[in-house]
Parts: sequence; C-alpha cells; structure tokens
Amino acid sequence: MAKNIINPDRISLTTHQLFLGFSETDKIIGNSTGFIYQKEDRWYIITNYHVVSGRNPETKECLSEELAIPNILSTTFWIKDKPGHRERKIINLYNKDNNPVWIEHPQFGSKVDVVAIPIPEEIIKGNNLFPINKIDFDNQFKCEVADDIFIIGYPFLEQEYLELPIWKKASIASEPDVNRDQLPKFLVDTATRKGLSGSPAIMQRTGFNQPVGSNPNIISDDAIFGRIRKFAGIYSGRIGKDESKAQLGIIWKTRVIDEILNSEKINI
Repeated sequence: MAKNIINPDRISLTTHQLFLGFSETDKIIGNSTGFIYQKEDRWYIITNYHVVSGRNPETKECLSEELAIPNILSTTFWIKDKPGHRERKIINLYNKDNNPVWIEHPQFGSKVDVVAIPIPEEIIKGNNLFPINKIDFDNQFKCEVADDIFIIGYPFLEQEYLELPIWKKASIASEPDVNRDQLPKFLVDTATRKGLSGSPAIMQRTGFNQPVGSNPNIISDDAIFGRIRKFAGIYSGRIGKDESKAQLGIIWKTRVIDEILNSEKINI
C-alpha cells in the first residue's frame, strides 16, 4: 500500500501553537499563535505582547478574569533526527531576575503589540526550525486595500491534526500604507477567534500583477501571471469589544519585527 505523503505549505510549518501557563500549577491560562523568525545567528518566536504578558498592551489591565499572568509557554518543534515527529518544549517567559525575556518595540514599547522571544540554544540544536523570513515571497509587489489576506494560526484550544494551522481568510480594510493611530498597523475585515493572536498575515493575489514602480501601460518583464504572496504582518486581534468593530482586526506591519530585533535588549 502506498504511503500517504503529506507536504505542508512552508508557511504552515513556520507557525506554532502556543500554550501559555503558570509553572507552579501547570495550568493552561490560554492559547495563541506564534511563528519563527531568524536574524543572523539568532532565532525567535514572534507573537503578541498581550499573549505573553497577559495584559492589555495599552492599559496594562489583566486580560484574565482570574487575574492569571503566564510565566511559561509551551509549544512543539520538529525533531531533527526523527522526521515527522515533534517534541514539546517549555520556554520561560522570565529570567532568574524575574525580568521578561521577550523584546519589545524600542520606540513604542507595548503600544506595538508584537514581541520577539529568543529561542534557547538547546531547542535550536535539536530541532528543525522554519523561519518565515527565509520563505521566497513576492516582495516586489505591494499590499493594496481590498486584497485577500490569510491569518494563519490556531483558533482552538484543541490541537489541530498533525498540529498544522488553519488559514483564515480576510481582506485588507484600510490603506496599508497609512498608519492607524500613528502606529505601524492597518486593519483587516474578518471574524476571528482569540487563538489566532500572533498569527502571520499573508497577502495573496491571483491574476496579472505588476511590480511596484512599473508603468501601468506597459507589461513589465517582472510581471507575474498567477498567484503572488507577501508577508504582510502580524495579527493581534480585533480593534475593540464593541460589536460594531467585531469584524475589524489589527495587522502590525512586518517592519516592526526588525525594528524590535535591532534594539537588541535581551534579558536572558
């Protein structure tokens, strides 16, 4: 009998389902999404500030009704010497001095709801990691309002089959070149769940596509007929509790990741 060979999309492989908990009780406080990013010889999990802190990024109010603040996260990694197998690892969110290990935006701090969590060396050595910034995206094209965008993550507490993510379709709802609230973010139109916080957002467009700066009256040599994809940003949830805003979500622009990592303020 022929084996059923599964070849997941590389974007799916970069994502991780994150379980947030408290080490002294082993209780799961919540779940969310993160993804892998590499900068030089360092590897990180990218997710949201509110995910790891358990607090509203603007007011600092505790998000849990039980006032629970996580101090560990748990996720699985693909084992290098066991193809097709994963192992669960725990990453501490605070160092021995009780300082957060995650890195925030150097200018806006937690107002930019994105953080980078350094991955410990022992996890890097024993596992295969799939950084999103090593995927061959079509970066010569720009995102436009009304483009389709996919939020790729884990909306449910239960683990998905083979621990692969859900691709939740959305559309860009505000001009992506314009900063909302004077912060590097734009809006998407979609109904999502809490577990998708921290998901990568991927623009996808099918048809005839011209690179940025091309003459619209001339077919460029770099034009593509077919599907293009671009890493558009990091999803962090809907913009408010008001039902009128329930289907508008926030995407933080990709550039905030390098701005965060260039600050190099790491508390390990």
